[in-house]
Amino acid sequence: MSTRTHTWLARIGAALLALSVGALVAGAPANGAPLEREQTVKQPYEFVSWDCGYPVDVSGTLTHVFTLRQDPRLQDEVLFMDQYVFTETWTNTAGESLTATGQGVAKNLPARRVGESTWTFTFLQAGQPYVVRDSSGTVLARDRGVLRFEATVDLSTGEEVGFDLSVSGPHPLFDQDLCKVVAPLLGTDSASHQSPRPLGTTDAGMGYYEYLPPSYSHSGDKSPLLVATNGYGENGDGSAEQLSNLLLTGIPRFIDVGGWRTDRPFVVLSTQHVEDPPGFDFSPCDGVTEWGGSCAMQLQHDRDHASPAFCTTPDEIHDFITYAVAHYNVDPSRVYLTGLSCGGFGAWEYLAAYGDSQVAAAVSVAADGRYAWATVGCALGDVPLWAFHGGLDDVVNPLGSIETMENVQACPGVEADAARLTVYPDLFHDGWDQAYSGSRGDDIYTWMLGYSNP
Repeated sequence: MSTRTHTWLARIGAALLALSVGALVAGAPANGAPLEREQTVKQPYEFVSWDCGYPVDVSGTLTHVFTLRQDPRLQDEVLFMDQYVFTETWTNTAGESLTATGQGVAKNLPARRVGESTWTFTFLQAGQPYVVRDSSGTVLARDRGVLRFEATVDLSTGEEVGFDLSVSGPHPLFDQDLCKVVAPLLGTDSASHQSPRPLGTTDAGMGYYEYLPPSYSHSGDKSPLLVATNGYGENGDGSAEQLSNLLLTGIPRFIDVGGWRTDRPFVVLSTQHVEDPPGFDFSPCDGVTEWGGSCAMQLQHDRDHASPAFCTTPDEIHDFITYAVAHYNVDPSRVYLTGLSCGGFGAWEYLAAYGDSQVAAAVSVAADGRYAWATVGCALGDVPLWAFHGGLDDVVNPLGSIETMENVQACPGVEADAARLTVYPDLFHDGWDQAYSGSRGDDIYTWMLGYSNP
């Protein structure tokens, strides 16, 4: 759905091409006789994409017509031409759909033997490799340019042992999120309810994005409030330009691309941390070879979040919630907090510092809570918690969530539902898309709304 799907499709095309040409190469005459072969390969595929924050069924067929001939200059190499075309349909849960098509040609590009049964295939895809149309045939988006692939395949096993992709040409779709393109057809209008609030334009001490649900009333029933704190990569100076870093990932991205359910009642305020002054000293972690993020989080904790801090601090969160409750028609008994990576660490540290004085429940993703636990112990259990982590995370130690939540779960009086731990065993330093979209069946929004402060 996004450019990530585009890259996936390019890769499956590369793998099919390498394997199919490989089969032709494997059948080449051993006596060096002239080689001229043609083969057509059709590959149907189907999967569910959650790239945009909601499920989309993707089904299609990729067709390659390969022509292979001997390189007249180099006896050990062959030249091939690939004419490919694909057509796929994207359908959301409401049955609304659109189509994506692509076509291209690669020709006279080499395949070379790099091992007894291993070959590297180099080829280009040029032209318009991706076009998206609505049901009437109107073009919504079109890509153009050149993709260069190198795929290394062991022909004895069919295993891909190497892959490389380089890009040249304009490729306009590489600079935009396809989820925004298809939102009017498959998604929601959540983006129209989200607005930037740069630092200095409000009384808040942070710049933030404001999402007001259609149900929001300035004077009627109060809405629940969800505060989302950002990861390190989304830090900025709070200006209108850099505030857009928040739209790269997490909840503000899903809202921006039409992937947020507008029937959710939350006012969502997504904050941006400003490292002011810049220059957090990471040098004590220079020799750390594993989980450098955890090392840096411990540094900030041990320095008592003194400025400059590279992650959102407990006081920032406290002051922002105080501002939000005063300036929005939100229910102070239904204030919720979530953060990813650096922002999740800030959430842990906030809970250690302020407990349940403002927040009714919290969700942390890919963050280290061990330092908060070491500070207050079972007091962390005063607030219902749900921690998510990728089991293969090589930036922030998964034990930062696992050990912390196991400790909280063992505390007297902590109910199982109020101390949840979810580990995605196949994920690295991510998991926020899965947690925030619910793609793996975890509904954090209903869970949060089940809790309120007195």
